[in-house]
Amino acid sequence: MGAGFCSGDLQQMRKPPPPPTASSRGSQMMCHTSSGSIACAAVGKTVILYQTSTVKKLEVLEEHVGPVSCLLSKGTTVFSGSVDTTIKKWDIKDAKCLLSMEGHTDVVWCLQLADGMLFSSSQDKTIRQWDPDSGSQTTMLSGHDGPVKCLMVAEEGMLISAGEDSTAKCWDSKNGAMLSDFRGHSQEVTCTMAARGDLFTGSADCTIKRWSLEHRALHATWEGHLEMVTCLLEFDGTLFSGSRDRTIRQWDIKDGCMLATLEGHFHGITCLLAAEGSLLSGAGDRTIRQWDPVEGSLIATLESRTGITCLLDCGDAFFSGLARGYPLRFPPPRMPPGLSRSKQSRDTVGSSENAGGNSANHEADEECLSEGKPMRAGRLPRTQATAAAAAAAAAA
Repeated sequence: MGAGFCSGDLQQMRKPPPPPTASSRGSQMMCHTSSGSIACAAVGKTVILYQTSTVKKLEVLEEHVGPVSCLLSKGTTVFSGSVDTTIKKWDIKDAKCLLSMEGHTDVVWCLQLADGMLFSSSQDKTIRQWDPDSGSQTTMLSGHDGPVKCLMVAEEGMLISAGEDSTAKCWDSKNGAMLSDFRGHSQEVTCTMAARGDLFTGSADCTIKRWSLEHRALHATWEGHLEMVTCLLEFDGTLFSGSRDRTIRQWDIKDGCMLATLEGHFHGITCLLAAEGSLLSGAGDRTIRQWDPVEGSLIATLESRTGITCLLDCGDAFFSGLARGYPLRFPPPRMPPGLSRSKQSRDTVGSSENAGGNSANHEADEECLSEGKPMRAGRLPRTQATAAAAAAAAAA
């Protein structure tokens, strides 16, 4: 299985990240709640709550009359969309359905929260805005010519949508006005990502496009994948893309130069996640693979029961959604060798800084490591680089 995944790493006591949200149309979806549980939905009509520490089944939420197609969490509240065209709001403490929102005329594919409002996108080609407290529909956003299967909050006040009409659109989340209409892909837009004031879109046409949100124009088209681009991730200053061509490609986010091609999966890539300075990937070949993002090398492989549909970071543990069965829980991965060496270097330099009365900077660096923030191998923080330069000058 490799040495990268190890239960001993749980002793690091990682600080849990803010509860992430999830909206997916895979075989199994997951979202993390603030009550120490994850909500999961698969092929059936139910949402199941599992305890994150033990994967013990806690509750089964039953109200939908069709398969659940997307999930979203906020605190102890979970929203679910379904093939039955409804959106339901759940209180997971009491396992109760609080609201049922009706308005869509076809499958609800995605859910997002922005500016205190709930947004949903659907097979019916519309995006609808809801008051999450009352469940009333406040606005309908029309403009797509096909099913809308991607929703994302880009910047404050900006909602991004994309779908089968080969376009991505930017909306004002407060008044529902369309701000931009990004056209250029020749096939369905399958994934979106916002970074550095720009929008990145992956498509079934095998390309990635970079758009300026400010100027509302196409910056560049990146080519390299041989099949549909399925997922995008910004990590440590670069962009990683996964594809059905079974590869992960790393790109320079500034100029679009392809830096590396990571090969090892035997089936299409379904999801990417950054963790402990590593890149994690899931695929239909029943494996989760850990990569060193600096060297581009495979560190470890974790085998599962069925294909991987999504990955979720819950702080003290990670979960993967599976094509069938209950979710898989696994510990945080070990740091890549390059980052481990950097940590040792940080410890050594930090000790000499403490002796010289510069303990505050060292403590800040240690806190950064304890939170699992990535740092490239061989790149010293500013305080350490200053100390190294001073030592070199003294030696001269």
